[in-house]
Amino acid sequence: MKTINVKSIIPSREECGCGLPHEKTLREVVIGSGVVDDLLGFLDILNVRKPIAVFYDKITFKVVGEKIIKLVNGLGFDVAEPTFREAEKKTILTKGIQTIIAVGGGTVIDVAKYAAYKHMASFITIPTALSHDGIVSPIVSLFSESGRKSIVTKAPIFSLIDLDVVSTAPRILFSSGFGDLLAKVVSIKDWQLGRDEAGEEYCRTAEKYTMKALEIILDCLKAGQTKDYEKLAEALIYSGISMIIVGSSRPASGSEHLFSHYLDMYSPYRAPHGIQCALGTLPISLYHEMHNPN
Repeated sequence: MKTINVKSIIPSREECGCGLPHEKTLREVVIGSGVVDDLLGFLDILNVRKPIAVFYDKITFKVVGEKIIKLVNGLGFDVAEPTFREAEKKTILTKGIQTIIAVGGGTVIDVAKYAAYKHMASFITIPTALSHDGIVSPIVSLFSESGRKSIVTKAPIFSLIDLDVVSTAPRILFSSGFGDLLAKVVSIKDWQLGRDEAGEEYCRTAEKYTMKALEIILDCLKAGQTKDYEKLAEALIYSGISMIIVGSSRPASGSEHLFSHYLDMYSPYRAPHGIQCALGTLPISLYHEMHNPN
């Protein structure tokens, strides 16, 4: 079992000197096999309050959602679609809830994150796939009537990643996680360009964790360790931490993400988010090489 004590690795904004939020909502991330069975112990340590709502979709309910509802004696909520309309519906239905646990992928996590933020409830994530870096980020990305929209909310207080659970996800979702991380090649260059050309605020600590995520995944690929679920989970968490630090998706989402959002809105053929971001990384990396050699 691997534990990342997040609060201890995020310096204050004064220590960093960047002036960005350096939020410390996320306390800890636990990664390991069979750790879902220890959930009640973690909840006791966190001192979370009841009643507890568990968000899932039809697939993740069967994977581990039903088990978690029984473990925590919680109320179950099925997430139907990745929209702000759905998030608002679930917010209304969970009035009075003190803790929300998201069991699933990006859609479930973002809808649950939105509802927890609106209620000022404690929020916990239990991902069922390692397909994106929003597992611990404060960003919610859902569809509105005008297209995909991202807003800043709050990061979870805790994330539990059970390797026995995420390893059962379809292979394409695992590839999506690699793709989302490889896209940091562009996102960090875009941010540096914004700093140098437009005077954007920049944070060396956030840069460090974005690059750490990228280096972990590149080392896996170089070593042929393309099924190292623990390393992939760790890398996705560090990318999420970079977003917590700056209070936006800037370190981890650049023009390659806009490429993916465009496909979401206009293409009749769609792939998982991370794969679309990886595809966008190819032409935009070439553009940086030609026009932004620094």
